[in-house]
Amino acid sequence: MKIHVLSADTIGRIAAGEVVERPASVVKELVENAIDAGAGAISVEIRDGGAAMIRVTDNGSGIEAEDIPLAFRRHATSKIRDDADLQQLETLGFRGEALASIAAVSMVEIITKTRGSLTGVRAVNVPETFAAQDASGQGEPDQTTRLETEEIGAPDGTTILVRDLFYNVPVRKKFLRSARAETGRIAGLMEQFALSHPDISFHFRADGREKLHTTGSGDLKELIYRIYGRETAGLILPVRAEEDGLVLEGFVGRPETSRGSRSFETFFVNGRMLQSDLLSTALEKGYRTDLMQHRFPFAVLHLRMPPSEVDVNVHPNKMEVRFTDSRKILQFVDEEVHKALHSYELIPREKPETYAEELQRQRQEEAEREETLQKEAAPEPFESAAREPRIPAPSSYESTLQAAPAAFVRDSLTFGGQEDQEDLFFDDRRRTDPVNTSTPIPAAPADASAEAASQPADLRPVQMELFAGTDFEPVPEERFLTEEKAAFFRIVGQIFGTYWIVEESDRLLLIDQHAAHEKVNYERIMKRVTGRTDAAGTQQLLPPRAVTLSGREEEAYQRCADVFRQLGYEIEDLGQGSYAIRGIPLELFSSDPVELFRDTLDEIMGDRLQGKPQMILSRIATMSCKAAVKGSSLLKREEAETLIGELLTLEDPYHCPHGRPTMIIMDKSDMDRKFKRLV
Repeated sequence: MKIHVLSADTIGRIAAGEVVERPASVVKELVENAIDAGAGAISVEIRDGGAAMIRVTDNGSGIEAEDIPLAFRRHATSKIRDDADLQQLETLGFRGEALASIAAVSMVEIITKTRGSLTGVRAVNVPETFAAQDASGQGEPDQTTRLETEEIGAPDGTTILVRDLFYNVPVRKKFLRSARAETGRIAGLMEQFALSHPDISFHFRADGREKLHTTGSGDLKELIYRIYGRETAGLILPVRAEEDGLVLEGFVGRPETSRGSRSFETFFVNGRMLQSDLLSTALEKGYRTDLMQHRFPFAVLHLRMPPSEVDVNVHPNKMEVRFTDSRKILQFVDEEVHKALHSYELIPREKPETYAEELQRQRQEEAEREETLQKEAAPEPFESAAREPRIPAPSSYESTLQAAPAAFVRDSLTFGGQEDQEDLFFDDRRRTDPVNTSTPIPAAPADASAEAASQPADLRPVQMELFAGTDFEPVPEERFLTEEKAAFFRIVGQIFGTYWIVEESDRLLLIDQHAAHEKVNYERIMKRVTGRTDAAGTQQLLPPRAVTLSGREEEAYQRCADVFRQLGYEIEDLGQGSYAIRGIPLELFSSDPVELFRDTLDEIMGDRLQGKPQMILSRIATMSCKAAVKGSSLLKREEAETLIGELLTLEDPYHCPHGRPTMIIMDKSDMDRKFKRLV
């Protein structure tokens, strides 16, 4: 089979396939370039899910007129100079592929003006292939983009208009999802951008409808409220920690905000949105036993670290990174999340609300959010100008551009020709130097392939004030479970043979006796095996119980024999696969010792108990809680008082080892409202 050199057009479309998967990919690349350009406000508008039109406008540094042709050359970028810069990346883009790849599969129009320039430049791309001759006279296909340009009055910054995406790649266009689905993807992406850079104002409109408008105040909690609603925003806890060059900031949800998937675990590393199994694992480990199985936490976390300790060049869409010291990151995030969670009482607060009332409240909140959005989302002056593009049919693009490129450019994006109104396009939200606040900081260029690599490193965007409006200090709260208040607890009684009612002042505590007993047993075992108590932990069995193990069961037991010994088991090897269980942990007196022992071995053989000895220890201790008193079992008042008293002395009494709450709390005021004593 003969080897062929691919044409530049084919090369361009293949490269575009890696970068531009769908309309959301275009939005991601263009918005990242706007952020790198130091923009303080970014506006995105789409039509038909982004397939018909995508417009991204920013008030960043703009592109020099002479550098615009380079913007459409592949691997031309202002972000890096050589491979050494890849070790110190501080920008979101760096490959110089964005505009070149987008222009290969769509029609692109750009209007840009640098600060200090009297006029801006408008350019529209006309793809053209040529053969670049080398010294030997041999040619290799290359691709440039012929641009029709003209001077124009424009505001500082850059506007990029992308039309008829995949017009020349019908197969790719065929596999786009519905306009609603593609719009949803872009809406989610814009929410991620807003969360990644709270100091930037983002405005997103789809088919003429306002979808998102943020203030750029730097208040991350305000953004969580706008995006996820009042209920979620009221159940998040701040995280702020710094250690050995690592800085962790953001919010994590209380256990009751847990979700059925990891979709609400949001991570940013040095301002870059990404997906990370390592960070997800660290976050979930931080919750310890506070989450139920198959439930996942809500979190918005920013991790900042030296650029040299993270490799971002490992994924085509830059959605994954590789850390130099993964163990250090895992331990840091795990410990700090756990510390932040347990700065608060994690008792779920329940309101006596019916499903209909809850549904009505949610609808009211959604209506309030929509009303607020419409009030705040006044269009920027450039958006209210006459700007409907006249889009030719896909098949006639080439002839239209060749016949009348200048007319096409003029008609496609009109600003009204009012050069004297440039200062009205955007509020100047640029970050300023903390020493000399009268001088705006010049920022990086607008596109990853936008300018020659000529900008000094000291003019890169400043991220110091990213969370200037966010308060990460723990909010003081009145604790319910204290020794002083415990003296005034009054056990009212038991209901349904499962729940104990405890009254204190104007609050009511409902305690699940099974979950409470599980937690007490678990903590007893863990204290013993970690050396925090010297109390005897073994209950002798008379007579001992004999058990015969299969080869796999015996191998599993031998592998974890020390762990069983720490738990309080006394097991004698009788030979030939036979063992005698002579003692079991004190907390398991009501369990069948052989059944529980075999169940534990089954878990080990199923590879569900893996990792460090401490993790295995914790998991076995969790299983050992099967001995806890069951629901619907009547306890004497004295037994209940002892159980509740011991529960309240624990460091973390809020959830059983499986993540279920041991107690919930209700306020008298909520009950008064239910009985219409309060309106």
